[in-house]
Amino acid sequence: MPAEGVREPRGHVLVAVDGSQASDNAVDWAADEAVLRGSTLEVLHAWEWNFYEGGDWYDGDPDGEAAETVRTAAERARHRRPGLTVTTTVEPGVPEDVLAKASERAGLLVLGSRGRGGFAGLLLGSVSRAVAAAGRGPVLVVRSGIEGSGQPPYDADYFRIATRPVVVGVSDESCLPAVEAAFAEASGRKQSLRAVHAWSFPDLAAHGATPAGAGATAEAVRICRRNGEIVLAETLNAVRDRYKDVDVHEEVVNRRHAQAMVEASDGASLVVIATRHRTGFADRHLGPVTHALLHHAHAPVLLVPVA
Repeated sequence: MPAEGVREPRGHVLVAVDGSQASDNAVDWAADEAVLRGSTLEVLHAWEWNFYEGGDWYDGDPDGEAAETVRTAAERARHRRPGLTVTTTVEPGVPEDVLAKASERAGLLVLGSRGRGGFAGLLLGSVSRAVAAAGRGPVLVVRSGIEGSGQPPYDADYFRIATRPVVVGVSDESCLPAVEAAFAEASGRKQSLRAVHAWSFPDLAAHGATPAGAGATAEAVRICRRNGEIVLAETLNAVRDRYKDVDVHEEVVNRRHAQAMVEASDGASLVVIATRHRTGFADRHLGPVTHALLHHAHAPVLLVPVA
């Protein structure tokens, strides 16, 4: 039986590394997550040889550099969490494709928000963005290098800080897999759960509407709020009986969903959101809420794929 407060393993934790500072931060989080779940940690480095940049990145020896990258990351994880079982994998191929496929065999894939390539001013790297859009299992994206990124404190009781809730966005009942994941995360961390349902309705009175129009607007707002309360309560009720240890706070707000979730992330230990594989003109892409959170959230973001 696992120790009190530690969940049964749901598959191992896998972290993608490339030797960057963001990658180091992801390793720290992944080591903590593996201990929390009672699982092992796999450190994975995926690389694609490009003649115009290979010399700069791998010094002419991609196999040796890749092996050193995963070895260093594994040592970091073991130093942070002594006793943690850590394995390493080096796999050649397009990183986005390798990581998206790897997410199928892991209970959790952890990514840093930025890699070693690209432009430093970008908040979300191309690999992280692609995997977030195409990942086939839960993906945890950890932002680093900017103020308020939610970098974890280095103490063993991090996951037991009850004042930092897990936040989950609930737009409708299709978000149930994300809600289930959020309850499990809150229970494992011994934290409360803040469930947010956002809807947006214009303030017509502020734009010069007549008294009659303002009254109609108020009634419409009341109906929208009530409908939101029903959707939120019904979705949570489908899960909450299995997690009686989790203190749940329900929040229905008249605000754009993306704005509401970014604001709710401030002070959270984790933000959980459902993601759908969207196909656009060029390729799979992120929805507006996911996009906003991955660029602006104040805490790590757990993406849970839904149909």
